[in-house]
Amino acid sequence: MMENKNLIEKLEKVSLPKIEIASHKKRLKLALINEYFREERKGDVFNIVRKLAPLGAIAVVLVALIFNNLIFPKYSIAEAEKIALNDPQVKEWTEKGSVIKDTEIIDNKAYILIQPQKEIQKAAESLKTETSDIKEEFAGALIEVDFKGKKVSKIEKIVPEITSLTEKEQERVKEISTNDPEVNKIIPKEASILKIKTTPPSMKLKREDDSVSVVPESNTDREVKIIYEYNQNQWESKIDLNKEEVKSVNFLGEVPE
Repeated sequence: MMENKNLIEKLEKVSLPKIEIASHKKRLKLALINEYFREERKGDVFNIVRKLAPLGAIAVVLVALIFNNLIFPKYSIAEAEKIALNDPQVKEWTEKGSVIKDTEIIDNKAYILIQPQKEIQKAAESLKTETSDIKEEFAGALIEVDFKGKKVSKIEKIVPEITSLTEKEQERVKEISTNDPEVNKIIPKEASILKIKTTPPSMKLKREDDSVSVVPESNTDREVKIIYEYNQNQWESKIDLNKEEVKSVNFLGEVPE
């Protein structure tokens, strides 16, 4: 009995060893640290948002105003065309039948393409009486409009590339015109051909990045004019070379002596 009592006392006094896994302790420490700082970050972000919310709304409004009114002002095509039409030279062209074909806006400037309407061009005004040559006709212009100055800052006349007709094409054009009933009805058989020429193609604006260029329209008909003359009177027949047909026949008037 005495021995059992001594054994119990000895066991009660024995200190048990601490069992600890190093990797587990490290993971536990990192988890506690991350949890602590996550709560701290939540509180910081919430406080910052709460304090700056009114200022943020004001900042958004200011940025929108700056972009709309200063960096990207709302210039319109209508405004650009109005400024262009107030220019004396542009006004003169439009009064003679030219029209605005295309408009592009880049930053603080607009680029406007103006061309004469083919159906109202008066070829008689461009004919010389002394020779069989025809004076240079207005084929169009590229107009640069300065929005800030509210004026036309530059005008460049268009000089289109006109492909000359081959001898075979000229003979074909004469044949089409001669065999057309409307031509035979309006133009006297005694009239001689004064000039055969191709008309300038319809143009359009092509925008590339921050620049604009004038290019021919891809679907433009290839039109040819034949000018006839008899007893100081002149006529014009317009032929669509692609379709090989006469588009129109017009009396140009009497050539003054």
